[in-house]
Amino acid sequence: MENVILSLLLIKSMTIYEIRAFIQKNLNMICSDSLGSIQNAIKKLLSNKCIDIHEYIEKGVVKREYTITELGLQQFKGWIATPMNLQKVKNMEESKLFFLGLADKATRIESLKGYINSLYESLEKLIQIEDFIEKNKHDIIQSNVLRISEDENLENNILEVSGADNLETVVQNVYRYQMYELKYGLKRIREDISFYEDIIKAEIEE
Repeated sequence: MENVILSLLLIKSMTIYEIRAFIQKNLNMICSDSLGSIQNAIKKLLSNKCIDIHEYIEKGVVKREYTITELGLQQFKGWIATPMNLQKVKNMEESKLFFLGLADKATRIESLKGYINSLYESLEKLIQIEDFIEKNKHDIIQSNVLRISEDENLENNILEVSGADNLETVVQNVYRYQMYELKYGLKRIREDISFYEDIIKAEIEE
């Protein structure tokens, strides 16, 4: 969670509620959007001096906005340079499939159907996101370039970690890899649907 937060703060300074909202909207299939988890990660980052707090008042309410520090940049660079290990991710819900054979046939089928329905719901949401992003690609990239360029600190941080010569190149790369993640999620869900539908078919034919 700490590295996810550092990644977000590289793109934009955020309050804890903005961080949570972003995770809920874009990363809910990857990490928890629990406020407690986010608060614990922020406490750890603050104690390690990886982020700073900027307090300001908006409509009479005191808000805390978090920004990444030089130590945070170094932690991010170390993390992002480490090869991915997707096999490391543990999902305790998968143990339900392992033990589902203990249930009666009707329960097994209903459990699988319920999961497939939730997969179709997630698939539809991702398809809508993909359609919107692809139709508005140019505007999304340009608006982010403009937003980041208005914050010199943010621009310098992004150029430092990316090694790029200009901001537009970095934003295009961020967009491209976020689309890879989206397409990976779509591919994985479609494959999961096919896999579990085959199990139901085998159950019915048994």
